[in-house]
Amino acid sequence: MSLPRPRFHLAPSRNWMNDPNGLIHADGRWHAFFQYNPEGNDWGNMSWGHASSTDLMRWDEHPVALSHRPGEQIFSGSVICASEGVLTAFYTSAYDHGIQAQSRATSVDGGYTWTPDAANPVLDRGSSDFRDPKVVPLPGGGWMMLTVEAVERRVVFYVSDDLDRWRETGSFGPLGPGDVVWECPDLVRLPVHGSSAPQWVLLLSTNPVGEHADPGGSAMHYVVGDVRDGVFRSDAADLSRLDYGRDCYAGVTFADAPGGVAVMVAWMGNWRYAHDVPTAPWRGAMSLPRTLTVRRVDGERRLVQRPTTLPPMRAVPLAGGSPVLVEPHGVLTLGRQPHSAGPMRVLLRGESDATVEIVHDPRARVMSVTRSGSAAAALHPDFAGTSAAPLPVEDDGEVTIVVDGPLLEVFAAGGAVVLSHLVTLGAGPVAVSIEADAARPPAARFDAFEDIALRDDEVAEAV
Repeated sequence: MSLPRPRFHLAPSRNWMNDPNGLIHADGRWHAFFQYNPEGNDWGNMSWGHASSTDLMRWDEHPVALSHRPGEQIFSGSVICASEGVLTAFYTSAYDHGIQAQSRATSVDGGYTWTPDAANPVLDRGSSDFRDPKVVPLPGGGWMMLTVEAVERRVVFYVSDDLDRWRETGSFGPLGPGDVVWECPDLVRLPVHGSSAPQWVLLLSTNPVGEHADPGGSAMHYVVGDVRDGVFRSDAADLSRLDYGRDCYAGVTFADAPGGVAVMVAWMGNWRYAHDVPTAPWRGAMSLPRTLTVRRVDGERRLVQRPTTLPPMRAVPLAGGSPVLVEPHGVLTLGRQPHSAGPMRVLLRGESDATVEIVHDPRARVMSVTRSGSAAAALHPDFAGTSAAPLPVEDDGEVTIVVDGPLLEVFAAGGAVVLSHLVTLGAGPVAVSIEADAARPPAARFDAFEDIALRDDEVAEAV
């Protein structure tokens, strides 16, 4: 089975894509740079690909922005606009002799062509795991650069007034599981529901290492805290899970988003099986852009994620209890009374025996996604199975399910619970059915990216 290319998520028409880099809104367009192999659809020859959009749904691909060179691959980083008409990129130069250091490039044409700094690398610790610079403005002026010493599980901070001279101010970590590396940090100052004071939140990604690595694989986390003296600080005893699905990694936010909104995009992939995903000639896709805020949930400040925008769609009627065939590109929204309802099961059935089961159980306070079928089992030993997330007591009973070909994103509890997955439903129509308490059926609606009209006998054949 070859999986279809998404239609309203960012995915390259050809070749390999992974982590988003250098996200920035400039000159009325959203620019996304990303890890890219210009020579094939497996990881390698790491360069910065480039796409841009006016609406975060329809993306125009551009030539490679920063290309790998003999002895040097271009790893993750960020882009800022520090002066009118000039974009500055900071990125990791991964040298063949084993050192990773931070380099700089500038663009005067809106990010389409770049000139590397002749003095590169501009920041070098002599380390083999020093990477992923994210540069963010500080409220009082100046800039902070977040980097990781990945194996040490530390985020290392630098500050600068001029983007030339950087002063190390401290670090955060280690924290949480010890058999992982830390990657792709970001620091965002988010609005808090019901409060006038914003909240600093550190985002980071973890990837298991070692002979007995966690089969759950890559994951994203966050930590709530504060910034003092150029260092992020927190009393947190552990990392908080940002996304409970299997395929959300390396997410970072756009610089200079309109209105100062924090909009995050992540790679929908997992290093456990990224090379096994059956797509060609492309491989790799990004999540929906998500607006980040903070809300008090069950007495704690929690990160909340909502889709920033969704494409215009056409409503497809959902008959109570009867499967409905839809094209696998759309949004299913469900609403129910959260505290009086039993489990609700949403079944998506695709080609052959491919099935995705999504369960919302407010009584057990669990939300889960199960991938099953022969295609899921064959993709990788760690692909099929169930991922679960705890539902808060304050669950509002609303569930949004976004499916776009091989991409599935589930938002619940007002965005406090998110599960993102690659799925193997295939390229054909998907049968959607909903099982719930007959006395309290959910209000359900499917909005299709493309309108379809199928006969009852076609629905019966699919299920």
